[in-house]
Amino acid sequence: MSSKYQPQQFGWIGDLEKGLSPRSELDDELIYVNNTFCMIKRFGSEQRNWNGVIFLLVFILMIPFIFIGINNFIFPLFLNHTEIDSNFIKISLIFFIMIILCLFANYCFVIPELFKTFFSPKDSPIVFNRKTNKVYINESEFFSFKPRLHHKYLLHPRKTNIKEYDWDDLHGVAISNYSKVSKNTIMLMACKPGTYDVERHIILDHGRSGLLNLSRWGWINNYLVDYDLYDEQGEGKLLNLAYYEQQTADADLTVYGWPEWMLDAFKASSLDELAQIKQKYGIKE
Repeated sequence: MSSKYQPQQFGWIGDLEKGLSPRSELDDELIYVNNTFCMIKRFGSEQRNWNGVIFLLVFILMIPFIFIGINNFIFPLFLNHTEIDSNFIKISLIFFIMIILCLFANYCFVIPELFKTFFSPKDSPIVFNRKTNKVYINESEFFSFKPRLHHKYLLHPRKTNIKEYDWDDLHGVAISNYSKVSKNTIMLMACKPGTYDVERHIILDHGRSGLLNLSRWGWINNYLVDYDLYDEQGEGKLLNLAYYEQQTADADLTVYGWPEWMLDAFKASSLDELAQIKQKYGIKE
């Protein structure tokens, strides 16, 4: 059996169902919540710093390898006009291929992850509005085909990916990390409306211990369905919203890099109100 969301994600465990869930809890990941919307951390500071250290070490180790390869093998291969040993040519070609792969890995994976780690909005939060059924993502990415060397842009991500999604078009998938310690990552598959064709992968919950630990997924589903619903056993609410509201009442949402129109859109209590907000700010669909 495979995922119905294609292309399939490597490490797939299973597709997740939406709806009420008995597994519903958040530790310190919730930034803010009220009856209209909630904002949840996706990457904590410790996790971001750890990822940054790993990718920084990879980047640092690749630099001398590339320099040594170019200086000792690539330059002599092209600049030495005398006869060169065939074994040297083979080694040089191997180094040439490895250097190309290192440069490709740096540009496509290492440097973008470094930028995302150190320059993305704090905690890379995600917002769910339970009245409009909208989800908001604000991430920073490195890629840009028009590099600008001005100091204003040099040390900042080259592309900010700010997007609004319909919850109906986002689908949960659990992925294993294949380590000795059983962990899962929950990905949101952003699909074309009404299809299973994935346009983008969004990390929702990263590296949570226990392959069946879906507490964040359950909390979000309970919040979006009915925050005040009691469970069948009568043991209390599936989601105690008043408790979370009290804990997050003093949160400052302006520090996360959201554009002004989104800060207003979070508070929209209906699709009509959301449309008015977009019209006010000149936001086109």
